[in-house]
Parts: sequence; C-alpha cells; structure tokens
Amino acid sequence: MISRGWLLDLYVHGDVMVLWFRFDSGELLRLTDSFSYRFYAQGPKPVLQALVKKLAPYIRHADWTRRTEFWSGEVIPVLKITLRSLEKQPEVLRLISTGWEDLTFYNCDLGIPQYYAWEKDLFPLCSCEIEWERTALKGITVLDSPWDPDASLPDFKILEIELTGHPQIPLDRGNSLRIISEGASFDLEASDITEFLKALNRFLVDYDPDLILSRHGDARIFPFLWHSVKKTKVSLALDRDPHPPGRVRVGQGRSYFSYGQVLYQSTAFPFYGRLHVDQENSFFFRESGLDGILFLSRLTGLPVQTLARATPGTAITSMQLDRAVQKGILIPWKKGRPETFKTAWDLLVADKGGLVLQPPIGLWEQVAEIDFVSMYPNIMVQHNISPETMLCRCCPEPVVPEAGYNICRKRKGLVPETLEPILKLRAELKARSRAGHPEKPRYGCMQKALKWMLVTCFGYMGYKNARFGCIEAHEAITAFGRDKLLSAKECAEEHGFQVLHGLTDALWISGPEVTSENMKILLDKIHCRTGVPISLEGIYHWIVFLPSKVRSDRPVANRYFGLFNDGTVKIRGIDCCRRDTPLFIKEAQKDLLLILAIGKDRLGIEKQIPEIFDRLEEYVMYLKQGQVNPLDLVIKRRVGKSVEEYRVNTPTSLVLQQLESVGITLYPGQKVGYLLAEKSSPYCPEQRVLPAPFLHGDEEYDSKKYINLLFKAVHELLAVFNYNIKDINILYSFIN
Repeated sequence: MISRGWLLDLYVHGDVMVLWFRFDSGELLRLTDSFSYRFYAQGPKPVLQALVKKLAPYIRHADWTRRTEFWSGEVIPVLKITLRSLEKQPEVLRLISTGWEDLTFYNCDLGIPQYYAWEKDLFPLCSCEIEWERTALKGITVLDSPWDPDASLPDFKILEIELTGHPQIPLDRGNSLRIISEGASFDLEASDITEFLKALNRFLVDYDPDLILSRHGDARIFPFLWHSVKKTKVSLALDRDPHPPGRVRVGQGRSYFSYGQVLYQSTAFPFYGRLHVDQENSFFFRESGLDGILFLSRLTGLPVQTLARATPGTAITSMQLDRAVQKGILIPWKKGRPETFKTAWDLLVADKGGLVLQPPIGLWEQVAEIDFVSMYPNIMVQHNISPETMLCRCCPEPVVPEAGYNICRKRKGLVPETLEPILKLRAELKARSRAGHPEKPRYGCMQKALKWMLVTCFGYMGYKNARFGCIEAHEAITAFGRDKLLSAKECAEEHGFQVLHGLTDALWISGPEVTSENMKILLDKIHCRTGVPISLEGIYHWIVFLPSKVRSDRPVANRYFGLFNDGTVKIRGIDCCRRDTPLFIKEAQKDLLLILAIGKDRLGIEKQIPEIFDRLEEYVMYLKQGQVNPLDLVIKRRVGKSVEEYRVNTPTSLVLQQLESVGITLYPGQKVGYLLAEKSSPYCPEQRVLPAPFLHGDEEYDSKKYINLLFKAVHELLAVFNYNIKDINILYSFIN
C-alpha cells in the first residue's frame, strides 16, 4: 500500500527500527524496517584480523572500503564492520574500548535512530510518501525540506499533565495530578493508587494524545506512575507500542560538575508511539517553546523526545555528524588529536578569550549599544575555522591575529559548512519577524532555537571531549573576535564617538551625535571593515554601569541597567535577574526601577528618587505587617552535596534534613527552596527555615531579614547616585 503522512517517531526495538506515522485523519501506523549498523576500523591488517575474530559472534560481515579521513581529508582504506544485531552495539563498544590501541575506530557510537535517519535521508516530522506491506516498511520518499520554516506539521492532540502541589511532594503523600485537555482541567487524587491509575488510564485511552506536555514528568510524575504500575499490576497506556522497549534506571538522574557548579539532570522518560516533552527538563522548551523543539528536531535529525532533552551542543553536533555522514567522512570515535605544545608565552598570547573593556562606573546619557550579529559563528564561516582546517600543511601562511596560526584555504571545513546555512536561515527568520509577519511568534521561537546552537558551537570548539573540538580553533576564533572588536572601537573613535564599554561582541558608545541615522552610517563602516554583520541594539536615554559588590571602586562588565529611547528597560546582573532572589524582592526591584525610568535624564531620575523612597516604605510596611505571601518570599538554592556531607547547619542543609525526615531526598545539583522563619531557637535550629514543599501561605516569616534583602536590592539601583540606604534614618525606623 502507498500512503502519505508524517514521521512521528522512530526508535530501536530488538533488531529492527520502529517507525510511527501519523496521517491527516489522525490515524496512526506502526511499521518496522531493518537496518544494518556499520562502523569502521583502521590499522595494521594483523590487528584488524584479530579484531574480526574477536567480534565474530557480533558481526554479520567485514569488508574493505574507502572513506574520507576527517583530519587530513585524504581517502583511506578502512575495514567496514557490519553488526549482526542493533542490540549488540553497546556490547561491541565495550569490547573495543580497551586493548586495541593500534586501531582507530570510526562511526561506532552514533545514535542508531539518528544514524538510520541520516542513511535514509529522513528526519523527524517529515512529510513523506510511504510504501508498506502489513507491518513492514518497503519504501519512503520525503516530500518536504527540514530547512523550510513553513512546512506543514501534523495537528497534534496534546494532553498537559502537572502536579497540583509542590513538585517535591510525591503523589502518594498528599499531592494530586492535574490533567488539561482542550481547555478542560481535571484533578486526580492519589489516595487510592489503584483507582488513581485506572482513572488516568481512561484519560489516556479515550483521548489518545499524540503528545503529552508535562511539568516534572521525567523526574517526578512518570517514574512514580511506572513504579506504581509495577506494584499494582494495573495497566497504564503510556505507550502506544503494544510491546515497548524495556526501561531501566527509571527516575535515577545524575549529578555532574560543570563550569564551577554542581548540576543535576533528570533521566529521560520517553514514550513509544507517542511523544512526551517535560517543560522542566527541556532547555529548548524554556528558551523556544514547543515550536522551537519541533523545528529543531526536523533540522538536526534528532527525534523529538531526544531533542527536547538535549543541549544546544548536542543539537549542533548532530547537524555536523549528519553532514559528515552525507559526505562520507569518517567520524572519529574518540578525540585523538592532542593540543600542540605551547610555551608559557604562546599561551599568554593565544589563549586570551574575548576582549572586555571595563566600563566607567556611573550614569551616562545618550549611549548607543551596538552588537555584532552572531560574531563567533560568522567568524568561523568567514575564516573557514574548523578543527581539520587548523594548522594544515598545505597553507602555511599565518593568518590568525596574535596567535599566528595558519588555516587551510583549499578545502571547506565541516563546521563552517554546517553553520553557514543556519546563519542564513536565522537571518531570514529574524527579517520575517521584524516585517510583522503573521507567524512572527513562531518565527521568533525558531530563531531563538537556532541562536542557542550558534552560541554553543564556539564553546564546543574548546571542549576537551567534543567530537569536533580543537583548542587552536577556539583560540583562533577569539583572536579574530578581539581584532574585530578593536577595529569596531577604532572605527567609532574615528567618527568622533567615545567608547565606554566593550564586551566580547558588543560596544557601548556615547557622543553628542548618537542618533539612529549616524549609527546606521557607523554600522555600515564597521561591517565593511570587519566583514561581520553588526546591528544597533538600541540607543539609551541613560545607562548605569554598576560597581562590584565586593569592591565599590571596581566596575563589573555585566552589571548594568538602562532606559532605551523606545521606553524599554534593559537589566543585567542585578538582583531581579538572579534565580535565587525571592519573587517579592524581584518584583519590588523591577517596580522601583520603572519609577526611575520615568526620568529621561539625570535630572529627571533625581526627581524620581523621593518617589522611590515612598514606594520603598510601602514595601517595607507590607513585610513588617505580614501582608506578603510567604510563597513569594521563598529563597532558592542549588544543592551542592548530599545531606550527609554538610558539616555546618546552613539554611540549605537544614532544609535537606527536614525533607529527609519525611522521605524526600534531593541530590546534588537539584534546587531547594525555603522560607526564613520568624521563630528560631539554638536548641532547634531547623526552625530557622521552612522547606518550600511544606508551605501553605500562612507562615510567619522573618521580616527583618527580608527587609535587609530589599534594602540591598534598592541599594543596587541608587548606589551610583550617592545614596547609601543603611545611612538613611527614616529607613532605620522601618526596621525598629
């Protein structure tokens, strides 16, 4: 039979690929297809023969072929090894991971669903014509392009699921489940687990959603349901697949260390035959919504549920892998190219990072902010920066500023080849949004998703475990970036402007002639000189550059706030930007900042300061009189270690102890919330803080401590105007 529809999902089940298709009518079709996983090995023939003998039980056949080696670009002979079963890939990886130092392996650890899609020229949610017989896929023809932002998508039936109470309270301890479908909301109580599961199952069977959109589904909801099903033996139609692949380690996330802090990642709980996206366990959902996830899944080739839980680095790497497979380039299993030797002086010259020009502390009027558009990705494309093009032997002329590295000019690098169409597509989406296109919100989500991939691609160049990483490429990008920012600075100064601040790819400039017309002329000059597009972020009526909280005489590059000419306020690095600031303090600081923003210049701001103190008095009285909802005063902290490892009774450790006492365990990297309580005792230190999961909204809080937090937030706004909140007598009276 021949039908038309969309590829909804694909995954490995046993020794075959399972593909789910959805038709316009809403009907679904589950088909299977065979797929031979192939990887490659290079090295001495006797060692390769020994490898084949060792892997004999796991492989179907091995034969010689020729492929392009990534680093050199040369076509080399390699042994192509075809697995007997898709299920054997993890076991084969374990067998070849040690004891084969003389061999180099390629394409051996690729995600099987992605590898299948790349080999078949498919992508998730593609519109396609399928030929099938019984349950087997016989042929498939793709009818659209992943690069088309206007491609039609299936009209998903979406079911939303969330907890009604705090997510750290289990369903069997007083929490309940809210189900939202087509505008209607239903709450299911979990007092009787068996009846609860039966009721939920009726929802799933009757509505049969294509996509379940949850909050805390991966970490809290579905692990609990899965374990409950195991205990009660009640069926639950989470999957459409009648015999889904097995699930292991359900609910067991992992803590890891990254960029100086401990983070936590929940395990994924994907469904088979339907889709599940957890809003709380998806970076891309937070940044670009469901539209961004669906668009990026098509573009990267990652299945929707995989992409939803992936990092931007994983997404851009997937696109690079796809291009490598299409071009027949061998993909190294392990990064085997070490950093070249550098003297201390070489490191000092080359490894500098982005250029920062520290701003002058205080308020400045008529300031323009100009930003290079996707500076680092554009540099990578413009200068052909890619791991395999760096330090090539065929083009020895040094071209990288300061570092003096050479870059190949004879072959285009894999990374810039991948980035170039992404940059063009993002520029097109932004242009459509600016033009007021009816699909502006959706285009905005799409371009944000692309933005994060572009941002990450630079960082991955310097990541030690990146498949296509190379520290020299990372250093070359920042060297070109510093050079172009300096060129922009010089260009601005040549036109009579004063450069106040510079931060990697942006400049803040002032002068008597800061107008939109003059900025357009300047931007054209900078673009011509640097070759990188640059845009006007906006012109400020005024902007305040803040000092360090530790040293009041030291500026901080990323702490400022200002008022644009169009009336919008931009803030960076102050309390209302921090995730651990209580909601009440955030909203108060934003409100007070908007009062400041009524003034369009220094004189106007100073006229608003008495109004600031009047409003501050109101906020202080709200706190003193207990009129603030305790839920809006919750302070959030990231757990740095397990509860047993704390040696001092900090607020975080005290909260963890209270949660542990009722069977709620939090792991390093997860977040904990607490309220600073009114009553405390040296004999009962846990009374100092109340865990957020136990709050009902009528608790007594320590008003003095929250007033102190409020004062600090106000001090951030007024410090540059020579106001020290603690020295104002009237505010002392608020506390006493």
